[in-house]
Amino acid sequence: MEAMGRTGTLILVRHGESTANAAGDFTGLRDVELSERGVQQSHEASRLLATAGLVPDVVFTSRMRRARRTADLILGDLADVAAPVLATWRLNERDYGLLMGMPKTEARERFGAERFHAWRRTLHGTPPPMPQERRAALGMVPRDEDPEDPQPEGALGAGESLHDVVERVRPLWEGRMLEHLGAGETVLVVAHGNSLRALTSLVEDLTDIELEELNLPTAQPIVYDVGPEGGAAPRGGRYLDPDTAVLQAIRIMFEGGT
Repeated sequence: MEAMGRTGTLILVRHGESTANAAGDFTGLRDVELSERGVQQSHEASRLLATAGLVPDVVFTSRMRRARRTADLILGDLADVAAPVLATWRLNERDYGLLMGMPKTEARERFGAERFHAWRRTLHGTPPPMPQERRAALGMVPRDEDPEDPQPEGALGAGESLHDVVERVRPLWEGRMLEHLGAGETVLVVAHGNSLRALTSLVEDLTDIELEELNLPTAQPIVYDVGPEGGAAPRGGRYLDPDTAVLQAIRIMFEGGT
């Protein structure tokens, strides 16, 4: 990759609370809506961006309703913004396989704390696949048929490790995102807990342990300056509302993580 020439601004926003988040269920590829609280959180995220004077030149989001709705609400609140929105399967939430739709408390009790932690937090832990006969009822996001970046064949519901998500996010980060950042642009990414954990691992070159311990609160913008060589600063990014973000991250940690 050629060296970039200017410093860009990268903003990461995890979508607002979804209806499944509110219920305490594993969501994964289930294409659910924002909760009312999630809508309010999205408006608050846009307020934080406006107060900080951050105006996106381009927006990347997933193909999923909760992320696209969050992006729409943020852009709708920002005055005189005509940033293109690029939706891609690469930023879709992780395929949680058998766990999708299951209450998180039930999953911990059924499979034990060790497996629950490994499947949810570690880089290579992969949940078991969802039985074929149950997949249609989950309401999963449709497969992306984009001819310019086709989604690989594979059964939705088969389960993914976090490492799998890192590898599907990598070409997007090393390609189009860095191209925009290298042009000095402000790039807003609205996605999901695990696809953003994967992206953060690439942005910051996180160790396995750092990634395992990373918790991203909903609708709390995190900002990085991305330099000419692609390096991001500050380490850990900077939250626009650090007090609220830290409290939310601690709550997520006690619930078992993103």
